[in-house]
Amino acid sequence: MNKTEQRILQVSENLFSQRGWQRVSISEICDDAKISRVTFYRYFKNKNALLKHIFLQKQQRVTDHYSQLLDDAKNIEEVLKGIFSYQENALNQFFTPNILKDFDQNQDPELIEFFQMQHDHKYHFLDQFFATLQARKIIDADYPTILIHQYLKVMDELMFREQIQENYKEQKSTLRKDILKLIMFGLSGPKK
Repeated sequence: MNKTEQRILQVSENLFSQRGWQRVSISEICDDAKISRVTFYRYFKNKNALLKHIFLQKQQRVTDHYSQLLDDAKNIEEVLKGIFSYQENALNQFFTPNILKDFDQNQDPELIEFFQMQHDHKYHFLDQFFATLQARKIIDADYPTILIHQYLKVMDELMFREQIQENYKEQKSTLRKDILKLIMFGLSGPKK
């Protein structure tokens, strides 16, 4: 990746995280990156292609981070600590309330299909992640991975329910932590 492409990606990430991708134009990206539209189109077909590229980069970083967690963690607390810190960092950098709002309000069929495909990839990765945790005896190996998979889907759905969103208001990171604790510890919560 050359410096121009890096600059486009950096400027785009900053603008998207500040205002959401739906409220940022290619012209604004070009102005802030100090490039022409022709230069932009040399690297990206359109804003959707740019967003997909950024999203895939972020997803790869998450995969790498979680894989490293699997290599290093010795117990569930270490896994959770690593997940919490990474999520907090992601929410403070790219996945800001403006970005999350755009995900919720997205009506673009191309992006809907792309995000659904990435969502499916996420579950496939998480199946492997939890199977590895089971194999390492960090979590109970008696649960079938299909049960864990369906449980994760239900938790994802809960995270986006309006009543739950209203209860947490601007504390989205607390909501994610609570759901993750519920997934990992059940109703009894972590040992204190």
